[in-house]
Amino acid sequence: MNSKTNIQKQFYKIYKGQISISEFEDWLYKAQEIESVYGNDFYFNLLDLDYRKKHIKNELEKLIEMKIPFDEFEQTRIISLLENIINEEGDIVEILEQLYDGYCSGYYFLGYLGVSYVTGIDALPKLQQKDEWDKNEFDSKREILNSIKPKIINEAMRLLSFFQKGLIKITVVNDYIDYRKEEERIEINNIERMFQE
Repeated sequence: MNSKTNIQKQFYKIYKGQISISEFEDWLYKAQEIESVYGNDFYFNLLDLDYRKKHIKNELEKLIEMKIPFDEFEQTRIISLLENIINEEGDIVEILEQLYDGYCSGYYFLGYLGVSYVTGIDALPKLQQKDEWDKNEFDSKREILNSIKPKIINEAMRLLSFFQKGLIKITVVNDYIDYRKEEERIEINNIERMFQE
């Protein structure tokens, strides 16, 4: 992976809140290749920011947003989350929470997964909270996942196939092009039917 892609990944991570301002600042002082990739002015503008200010994230976002290929990173992120559901990697509660956020932000093709999350899964404890719960209570609360997991996996596989066929393509953050036929957009047009099946 080249320097430019690595830099863009860090910009994307701070923009999406996946790393903290202090983590970004630490990385920035070590990433001198920014200067050779984007030029002196841009690099010094980044260094000039006061990372201790209250609203620094807004200033930083304005500076870096034109340097991030959102379409690539967002599409990769969504596909990765769908693959994690299918392969049962990670915590399905956390994955669905991220997909719900995407749905609320404009990725309406995630409708079934998003609605599944807010119809009870959002109240379930996450795997990372397991030590904070009584084992029996934790297992009991998460039991609901066993009954709905097959439908969630099927929906993840359905959506992934549309990405693989190029029928859904993320263009910018929170926006996409949907080339599917009307009847393939069931999660947008008839979500009730999906829950009944």
